[in-house]
Amino acid sequence: MITIGVPVDKDYTIDVRTAAYCSAEATRPGVKWGYVSSREAGVGRSTFAYYALKDPDVTHLYFMDSDVVPPNGTLQKLLDHDLPIVAGIYPMNVNGEKAWSFKADGGPESKVYGDWRRWGSKLSDGLMKATAIGGSTLLVKREVFEKFERPWFLIVYKPIDDDGRCYDYGEDEYFSKKVIEAGYDIMIDPSIICEHYNYKEL
Repeated sequence: MITIGVPVDKDYTIDVRTAAYCSAEATRPGVKWGYVSSREAGVGRSTFAYYALKDPDVTHLYFMDSDVVPPNGTLQKLLDHDLPIVAGIYPMNVNGEKAWSFKADGGPESKVYGDWRRWGSKLSDGLMKATAIGGSTLLVKREVFEKFERPWFLIVYKPIDDDGRCYDYGEDEYFSKKVIEAGYDIMIDPSIICEHYNYKEL
């Protein structure tokens, strides 16, 4: 069983295109989808995972964001890779600049903030190893969550610094750090490029 989870705001807002994508995927045998309302996406993701994993038949969790829409066929393509952690990519805003939703080693020419990959930088023709990943279009096998304690997604806050930053890393970076510490590789498929409909409003 594959469960698709979408964290939504307290007002339960979800882009109709995301809902349509999830509903279409859930027509397939062995796939279902649901959402969790919370003030933070990380809380929503962790809560979704906690309840989904109570079902012993669940083998994979497929995380979506409420404003991201993958191309048709994405779930099957990710499943065909048969990896513990694999994801598609999408554009996002990092310090006012457009970037891809993953971090990877690649030298200063490919960096915006930390190692977030700069929009327009060269992407691999095949699977790429990432050091951190955004939390949407993210397929994770059950075994990964059984390797460390929840919360699996967590914003790590700190006193505000001179740049106005009040956290060390976000919930998706926290998850990435934990799974790498547990011995897993984070893989992305750069051929899966998703629409991020709220990007212009970020």
